[in-house]
Amino acid sequence: MRRQEEFVLSRSQSHRCRVAGFTIMEMIIVLVVMGLLLTMVTRAVRGSWLAASRRSASRDLTAYLYRTRGVAVQQSRAAWLVRSGDVLKILVDSSGTAVQLGTQVDFWQRYGAHLGASPKDTVQFDPRGFAVGVTQAPKFIVALAGRTDTVCVTGLGKITTRSCP
Repeated sequence: MRRQEEFVLSRSQSHRCRVAGFTIMEMIIVLVVMGLLLTMVTRAVRGSWLAASRRSASRDLTAYLYRTRGVAVQQSRAAWLVRSGDVLKILVDSSGTAVQLGTQVDFWQRYGAHLGASPKDTVQFDPRGFAVGVTQAPKFIVALAGRTDTVCVTGLGKITTRSCP
């Protein structure tokens, strides 16, 4: 008899068991907490994505500088890295005429980054791989999301990132 009494539920307990689920207040609290967590995660992921994109743009810029210098040495001709707005291209001397080598890269279209240069937009390498006419180290600046990376070229053709004189 005692066993049957354990299974008998009071009126309030039986009502609770029949109506299962969450109250509207519980649902609102869960949604607010999930929204806050999503906001924090989104900011962290977006920040790391932008930093990675800026680093990729800087590496691409450095690769173009090395490629320009390498072309000048391999072909024993003058070569130029030319910036036009956010676009980089390599030009090579062909019997006194500058000819574009390969494809140009648009940093805004590819990375969403702006490309700047100081003091001039063109770096020329002679057939020995030395930067020509460098009185002040040319700097290329990759700007994305309020942060910048700088790539410099010295007169000897040495290319450095972030530690420009």
